[in-house]
Amino acid sequence: MSSSGSAGASHAGDKTMHKVRGWLPTVISGMALLGSALSLWETTFKQAEMQLHVSDNIYYTRDPYGSFEVLIVPVTIANGGARDGTVLSLALDVKNSTNGQSKRFKSTYMAKAQYFGGRDDVNTNQRRPKLPFAPLSVAGHGAFTGTLLFYPADAPEKTVVDSDSKVEMTLTVELLSGTSWLDRLIAASPPPPATLEAEVSNYVVGVLISGYIMPLKVKLHAPSASAAQTLGDPAQTRTGPAVPTPSPTSGGRS
Repeated sequence: MSSSGSAGASHAGDKTMHKVRGWLPTVISGMALLGSALSLWETTFKQAEMQLHVSDNIYYTRDPYGSFEVLIVPVTIANGGARDGTVLSLALDVKNSTNGQSKRFKSTYMAKAQYFGGRDDVNTNQRRPKLPFAPLSVAGHGAFTGTLLFYPADAPEKTVVDSDSKVEMTLTVELLSGTSWLDRLIAASPPPPATLEAEVSNYVVGVLISGYIMPLKVKLHAPSASAAQTLGDPAQTRTGPAVPTPSPTSGGRS
């Protein structure tokens, strides 16, 4: 009786092992198929996933052709998706926390190194080189890095970045939405706004109009604003690198 029971148990164990061995290739194939599907999604079908990064090297000047306020903001827009993404425009909302004035700026031009080496001169009709802003196409798993010039979107005669004051800035991105309902359904959320605070030093308007580009003392708040900020104190305030131009409080037109 004992030997018969042992034989039955052994036979049942063999049947169980046989079933496991029969299912094992199917499980492995299923996992391989799932891995291939995930890889295909990440490399081919995943919608554009934009991330906005802003540094603290932000500058302020005046355009003498209208005395417009100009904010100079270097940005990086990274695409974590596989599909290309398009940035239609960027908006910079600025509020002066000292006097309560606020104004919206829009990405009007893009600047390269030549912009910082040149100057505007109304008398000789000389202008700093700059390019009109155009929608940015960011390739999948790619990035755009550039310096944007923000001009007033409306009420250009009203100033908000006053001398010896503090301002709050919120940078937002407008993306091109998908053309089909499926694209819109699986599209990633737009990047969160980048929020910054800045201290404005004392300046003379005439000095800015004559060509001075003034760095602002910027404090970053948004988590996506600057990856490098995590290496030190997140609340640390730093001043952008000095521009080799005259002091903003030196003589000039007012």
